Amino acid sequence: MIGGFFAINAQNFIGSHMHTVRLYCALFLSLAVATNAAATLRAPDFALLDHTGKFHQASYYSDHDAIVILVESSETLATERAQLALSNVAPLDLPERVKVVLLSPMASEDRQNVHAALGAAGHKLPVLIDETQLVTQSLGLTRYGEVIVVNPETMAVLYQGDSTPIKAPSDFEEAVPTFQALGPAIKFRDAQPVSYTADVAPILERNCVSCHNDGGIGPWSMSSHAMVRGWSPMMREVVMTQRMPPGRIDTHVGKPISNASGLTIAEQQLLIDWIDQGAKKDAGVDPLTQITFDTAEFTLGDPDIILDVTPQEIPATGVIDYRYVPVALNLPQDKWLRAIEFVPGDHEVLHHIITYLSSPANKSESAEDGGAGRGENLGGFAPGRQPDEFADNSGRLIPKGSNLLLQMHYTTSGRETVDATRVGLYFHDQPPEHVMSGGVAGQRRFIIPPGAKEHKLTGVQNIERDAYLYELNPHMHFRGRYMTYTAQYPDGTEELLLSVPKYDFNWQFNYRLEEPLFLPAGSKVIARGAMDNSAQNKGNPDPTRPVFFGLQTMHEMFFGFMTLRYIGDKPSNIIAGRAGADRADSAGR
Repeated sequence: MIGGFFAINAQNFIGSHMHTVRLYCALFLSLAVATNAAATLRAPDFALLDHTGKFHQASYYSDHDAIVILVESSETLATERAQLALSNVAPLDLPERVKVVLLSPMASEDRQNVHAALGAAGHKLPVLIDETQLVTQSLGLTRYGEVIVVNPETMAVLYQGDSTPIKAPSDFEEAVPTFQALGPAIKFRDAQPVSYTADVAPILERNCVSCHNDGGIGPWSMSSHAMVRGWSPMMREVVMTQRMPPGRIDTHVGKPISNASGLTIAEQQLLIDWIDQGAKKDAGVDPLTQITFDTAEFTLGDPDIILDVTPQEIPATGVIDYRYVPVALNLPQDKWLRAIEFVPGDHEVLHHIITYLSSPANKSESAEDGGAGRGENLGGFAPGRQPDEFADNSGRLIPKGSNLLLQMHYTTSGRETVDATRVGLYFHDQPPEHVMSGGVAGQRRFIIPPGAKEHKLTGVQNIERDAYLYELNPHMHFRGRYMTYTAQYPDGTEELLLSVPKYDFNWQFNYRLEEPLFLPAGSKVIARGAMDNSAQNKGNPDPTRPVFFGLQTMHEMFFGFMTLRYIGDKPSNIIAGRAGADRADSAGR
């Protein structure tokens, strides 16, 4: 293995002396084995999407004996050399034992081309798309046709060379690497020296410091170069495994999202290159020390009403049941809500809030899903979620005499604390032009078997009248794995709207479409997703138990919330409808 690593990389520098280099490396390998060399090459953990948009993280396969990675692209798969390499590695793919994947480091790789090339080759292996080329470089891969075999539990490299010597899993550690069947060199970008001041600090300011600041929800503050450099190994890890920035979507599919987080390809390359170059500081003033933050309590300005939620005592440890906290409004007249914003008292323990119109006694089934499908869900809070502000001169009606009911979910932090959250309500001075409504494509009846890695679920929201779709908000608990939203139109055609390939319960985003999507009457919005109830899901409370629908995080939810505006819904219509319902109710009494 060690000889394989040195020999492959030596090829790029000593073309005419390859025979000598191979003999030297084979001798080096034999000496290393004979002396029981203690040094073991380890691969860094990484995560990528494959050509179908599915998320893969190397360490997730720690219940397998090995991951076999073959470097090919849509352009090389048609070659005879690649066909032979594929025929060598494909039989190694053994369920729950060996995972075989392809890795394409080709710049601007096209998924459809990969689909076509893989189909022509007669194989169905996943092809991981390394758009940044950072994973390929971090694994020390330099040529097409190269194979690296990794133990995903320890990330130890078991083999690196061409595919010829590995005929069975027993060969991974015993085979002597060969290199005759390697293809052309990978065309890597030319990495240049990266400037902290000109390149890195602006990336951090755009994407990170809004959370990573003193008093922010990030666990540490990006307040200076010294802080960033100290945390740079962790930064490298979370970028390479796609943990940060949170809330990532698959940008290759779906509708454009105005508030999607994530680093661009160039930003990822600059940041990782800078870390690999030593995370050096330029001369002069540190830009991060010059950043100032708006200290206003509410980011949307002064609310029309500020509500103080009853302080909630949170224990140091344990599982906390969802709390339903009534908040009296005492409105003397109907009001049209244009925005709602929450200011948590303690970011560390408040996980999320769902707000809807209800009486304090109403904790029935309709309360369990936040009034889903009935237009009662007014908005909410979750880490990373922006204030709810209704677009296009629209709003939600809050009738006089109604109250708010807050569904509040807390997690413990190891210390006792008291959360005193505040709610800011912003009203229209006059009734708005349009009425905004809520919907949900969800499923409430399911059983997730113990150990299931991909238990698929589907929910449907029927669109009975012409409407516009504005926002999408996936909601699951700790076992949520992924979710997509698809519009199915009356003629049967479907359009993928959003894909969240790696759902994270700790970050629940309200994804806003750049342009509202028209949905004709008879359309459906379909949420498709999956639950991971296995031990490989490190957030799973108990992979040995079946899981049912329920309010607490020991249970599960599958809701594809959405914000809709039905054409023809005007404030006058809504008020007239309420008045008619009230008269009918009075007559019935």
